[in-house]
Amino acid sequence: MARRIGLRQVITSIAAFGVLVSAPLEFGFMAPAQAQSQDAAPRAKLLRVRLANNKSQALRLDYPFTDVLVGSAEIADVIPLSDQTLYILGKKTGTTNVSILDNSRRVIGVVDVEVGPDIGSVSEKISAGAGTTGIQVRSNGDQLVLEGTAADAVTVDKAVEIAKALAPGGVVNATRVASPQQVMLKVRFIEVNRSAGRELGIRYDYLGRRTDAFIGQGGRDTEGNLLPTLLSGSVPFAHVLSRFANNSRMLDVHIDALEAKGLVRRLAEPNLVAMSGGTATFHAGGKIPIPVASTTQAGIPTITVQMEPFGVRLNFTPTVLSNGLINLDLAPEVSDIDESIAVRSSGISIPGISVRSARTSVELRDGQSFAMAGLLQNTTERNLEQLPWLGSIPVLGALFRSTEFQSRETELVVIVTPHLVKPGKPGDLVATPLDTTLPANDADLFLTGKLEVEKPGDPSAASPTQEWILANREKIKGPYGHILTSPDVVPVAAVRSASTKPNVVRAKN
Repeated sequence: MARRIGLRQVITSIAAFGVLVSAPLEFGFMAPAQAQSQDAAPRAKLLRVRLANNKSQALRLDYPFTDVLVGSAEIADVIPLSDQTLYILGKKTGTTNVSILDNSRRVIGVVDVEVGPDIGSVSEKISAGAGTTGIQVRSNGDQLVLEGTAADAVTVDKAVEIAKALAPGGVVNATRVASPQQVMLKVRFIEVNRSAGRELGIRYDYLGRRTDAFIGQGGRDTEGNLLPTLLSGSVPFAHVLSRFANNSRMLDVHIDALEAKGLVRRLAEPNLVAMSGGTATFHAGGKIPIPVASTTQAGIPTITVQMEPFGVRLNFTPTVLSNGLINLDLAPEVSDIDESIAVRSSGISIPGISVRSARTSVELRDGQSFAMAGLLQNTTERNLEQLPWLGSIPVLGALFRSTEFQSRETELVVIVTPHLVKPGKPGDLVATPLDTTLPANDADLFLTGKLEVEKPGDPSAASPTQEWILANREKIKGPYGHILTSPDVVPVAAVRSASTKPNVVRAKN
């Protein structure tokens, strides 16, 4: 509701407000150069005033007024200080207007008042907190709009965080990064899995019975077949004595002696490129189907299949800072199918997945490397099986017991190296692993057994086979090479330029 304020309320309003502005701002209303009489009404003038919440401004007019009408007293409070001075106080975010009337009840001016966040204070805090002066702040109602250019994405993020704390209506980010950078990340996943096992046991078979008593991991099934051991996974190769005497009524003694060593190495070297502030992902491995129980909309139970990934995975987000540092947010993960933690239900075996993952943030310069997620895991197992009482006899008890020792050691290291990269110029050729080699022709394949040969750049670099082909090319029919050159070039000496698509070069008859 509009509120009307007359000059008779000036003294009362000033006393209630308790503050006088000593230096009000002066705003003219297009007064003519010559003096006018009091009866001549000046043309109404539109003024615009922007105020921060709980801050004020004084306006001085060129003509005296008698009444003031405020559109919304909840947004702004207007106090006449004199017949030519107004005091406007911003109370709440929003817009309103103030109509100024003279003694003849004519409108001599209108002031549009906009009350919003304190832009000056926000700009100062952004400059101090983010360390930049290239970001401008303006308001849109109770929202703050950030514009301008920042040195890097980190500066923009800091500015947005500061603005969000001061803007009740949110922040609109319209800033730009001065020079977006591209970051190539070279990652090496190195995993070493070492295992060692030893087994020594003695097994006895008496009278050739198929339900033998035995010591150790060896044995026979109901068909008389040898059972595999835990270490070998097949018929044990360590039966140094398969039968003591070839007589079904004699005692058969099997000595199981096994020593196993294993070494498994896995290496993945992904090279990923991402924009500063963007995210790149890498996955080398596969997906296994996992049955998942669910119900349909009709309440009927059903089983769906969910594909679960495994292998080597990497997510990284680079951010190039203004001081040349590269901020990296890394999340590597290495997972394997593990049957030892499988879940079996209703005859269905669902394999488990062992996962080793890490997440970290680091700052490096171009070309610097660091190692992370170095995981060393040692597992030692000792199993002892023996016949009661007999296996506890000193010295002779070794004939009646089986001992197994197994040790596993797994180590995982992730080495990361970032590089700042730029795209090549238009027309520049990008090197590939096929630039220096060619598929072998028939002569190289059948005479020398080579699958590929080096690509010569001049006749002196040609191999003896290639020189013979060049000298006798008129006697050869059919294709003799796969060269990235124009189709009309036959001599190897003329192979200079590369074309955009492969062409088969044929010899002339």
